[in-house]
Amino acid sequence: MKKLLVLLLSVLMCLSLAGCSGGGNKTEDNRVTITFDISTLYIVPDLEATQGTEDALNDYLLNTLGETEYKVHLIVTSVGEYFSTKIPMELASGGEDCPDIIQVSTLSNDVGNGYLQSLDPYLDNELKKTTELIGNTIECGKVGGSVYMIPRYFGIVLDYKWIYNKDLAESEEAKAAGVDTANVVDIDTLAVELGKLKEVYPDEHFTVFTDSFPVIYRTADHTSLVGTYAATIGQDTTLVNYYETEAYQKAINKAREFHDNGWADPEGSLNTLGHDAITYSGSSKGVIMGHSAEAEGIANSFTKNNTYGANFGAKTICINDKYTDTLGIGITYTCKNPSAAARFIDLLYTDEYVWDTLIYGVEGRDYLWNDDHTKLKYPEGLEFATVPYEMAWSCGMVGNGFYTKVFEGSTDSNSNPQYGMDLLNNGWVPPLYGFNPSNDNVFNEVAAISNVVSKYDKVLTYGDVDPAVEYQNFLAELKEAGIDKVIADYQAQVNEWLKTK
Repeated sequence: MKKLLVLLLSVLMCLSLAGCSGGGNKTEDNRVTITFDISTLYIVPDLEATQGTEDALNDYLLNTLGETEYKVHLIVTSVGEYFSTKIPMELASGGEDCPDIIQVSTLSNDVGNGYLQSLDPYLDNELKKTTELIGNTIECGKVGGSVYMIPRYFGIVLDYKWIYNKDLAESEEAKAAGVDTANVVDIDTLAVELGKLKEVYPDEHFTVFTDSFPVIYRTADHTSLVGTYAATIGQDTTLVNYYETEAYQKAINKAREFHDNGWADPEGSLNTLGHDAITYSGSSKGVIMGHSAEAEGIANSFTKNNTYGANFGAKTICINDKYTDTLGIGITYTCKNPSAAARFIDLLYTDEYVWDTLIYGVEGRDYLWNDDHTKLKYPEGLEFATVPYEMAWSCGMVGNGFYTKVFEGSTDSNSNPQYGMDLLNNGWVPPLYGFNPSNDNVFNEVAAISNVVSKYDKVLTYGDVDPAVEYQNFLAELKEAGIDKVIADYQAQVNEWLKTK
């Protein structure tokens, strides 16, 4: 009897401890809770609206899919806070606040720090539908031969455009000053027209931030990032220090030119608002952004969604190369139920209702279908900026973006599935596509380089500091931190990787 009593007490204690430990624990209805923290490029929905979306997801999981093992707790965080502070701090602390599923943006670093669980055990079961769907895109989620991230399926190749207030840029006053938006085909020709616009509208600026310049100049000569700090140029598989490339130097010098001439947002990297929010409000009369949609659709979208009644135009200035995408979905090392988490990730790529609910919210509250069920529309009296829950601008950042819907009344939303598929299929493919370096041998050097990059890269790419003064300091500190050793180690990995291809 004593032995039985001891056994009973032991069982009760185990159950008690299980109920008090961190995320991924059994709930009162016997389903484990999987916490998913997702970033938004627009307004963060309030807690009540997010809870309503979470309830809709969980009702579908239980009553439509018959999922009795887990339910989802949804957290929505602004994109700036998400990647720069919130998720890095939670991963580093490893506490109860650390979510089970996150968006991954720095894959090699996260794997090197031990922040992500390998997804290899789930690829042939829980994640089988997804791996079959995305094909060789899965290569972008590998480090050292193992999969740690399911890459997003969309938005890898984008159409970068200058999107501008047409009422001003094509006004009679602008035309009289020689402004011609038809001349804009790249950053250099844009700079010419911005100079003319500044003469007509000295208090206005027609671009927001210059942080897209590195992508645009990398595309010009096919400079392709490998990891975060190395790059290849053209078809050559020899790695170089990315920050020494001509593409990077052109980007930061042009960013400074935009800053000095007052063509970009004067707050630069200190501005915490998003590109679109600043443009919608009229604080900036133009913006450079990449989308998986054609120019006409994006112009219509900005015309419809700005809050000061402006008409917009758009001009393509670059369609970027395909690249080894490090943005996707991963399972954190603190997750106690990775199998359940993997099953939910699979739904983000293969279940249209789950994706629609996560991006567009609750049918009837946040959106309605049109009569023939081909487009969405907003409920009467509501619009993009006023619906309780709206994540449409984040459609290319998570899961299967080819589920993106078009809203009635516009030729496009911010993304066009067929156009995005065409971009993806036709994008230039770099020679090391799918290779992600491991930092195991150079962990300390990578940490030191990361600190140097944090100090210089953002202020240089936003034009906040003068490259003539700071660029050489940046390169010197990178060398001191060990970037040459890192690139040599990456090159050895590349050489081994190429033998398998």
